[in-house]
Amino acid sequence: MAMTLRLPEEVESKFRDAAAEAGLSMNGAAESAITEWIERQNRDHVRSVAEGIAKRHARLLTRLGE
Repeated sequence: MAMTLRLPEEVESKFRDAAAEAGLSMNGAAESAITEWIERQNRDHVRSVAEGIAKRHARLLTRLGE
């Protein structure tokens, strides 16, 4: 899928420099950053759900640990 990303001039310049320094195209760097962001969102969601379960079942988990 083709996509146009509009960035402020200063951000685009810094992004171009950072991508070049990493030996990546701007497209490759953007793809990597987006992939990492999605993975982080998924981990954060799983962590949040697990914390909710742990809170709801704290007494049971404590009893199981005895």
